[in-house]
Amino acid sequence: MSIHRSYFYYAEKKDDNEVIDSIREASEFGDGFWKIYSRLLREGKKWNHKRVYRVYKLMRFNKRSRLKKRLPARVKQPLVTPGLPNQTWSMDFVSDSLECGRKFRVLNILDDFDRSAIAQEISISMPAERVIRILEKVIWLKGKPEAIRCDNGPEYISNKFQDWCKANSITIKYTQPGCPTQNSYVERFNGSYRRGVLDAYIFRTLTDVREITEKWMEDYNECRPHHSLGDMSPNEYKRKYETDNNIINLAV
Repeated sequence: MSIHRSYFYYAEKKDDNEVIDSIREASEFGDGFWKIYSRLLREGKKWNHKRVYRVYKLMRFNKRSRLKKRLPARVKQPLVTPGLPNQTWSMDFVSDSLECGRKFRVLNILDDFDRSAIAQEISISMPAERVIRILEKVIWLKGKPEAIRCDNGPEYISNKFQDWCKANSITIKYTQPGCPTQNSYVERFNGSYRRGVLDAYIFRTLTDVREITEKWMEDYNECRPHHSLGDMSPNEYKRKYETDNNIINLAV
């Protein structure tokens, strides 16, 4: 093999276990090499930076994967039925696909007071900016809610949505991750909508989805009885509330 016998039998005597443990401990919060090396120097480790970098590469820390964002802790809040309209709205997305296979999303907005469907917006894409425009249009027609209950979807945890809610004095009630029952009103609405529309029809275009959804939403608000509302429809329950409390509805 054209190599010296001593080279063939040579066994490396380096022990890098202490360096490995130190690098792993110093890299807990995702710092790069030079930050880690500075930490080791501050801790009194006198290793040469070449040795530390050699071990750093062997550990494949020089090819760092993107860290996953962690949500802040969400406080569990009881699901209480509001005593007045526009106290709490619930929002959530459902998705389906057209006949061609292209997916679309439906944003459902519900008033927890009378379970009425305030809006159902259908689109291929629904970023935070679009959600804000939809809410502004609905607020102009229905009034502003005091709070909005939603999950931790990217549209809801974005800075744009949070800043908009803060500017409009709207409290965001986030549900805990993996706990859809904390938003039960809109989850139940999603199930009814899916059974009545999404699972019942094959859609060729978004126009088909919007037309059928509009008819279903009108029937839901005007005719569909709710056991929790005394077998009245949402709009019927709201009219009864306004009559009992001598409230004049100025909505056009």
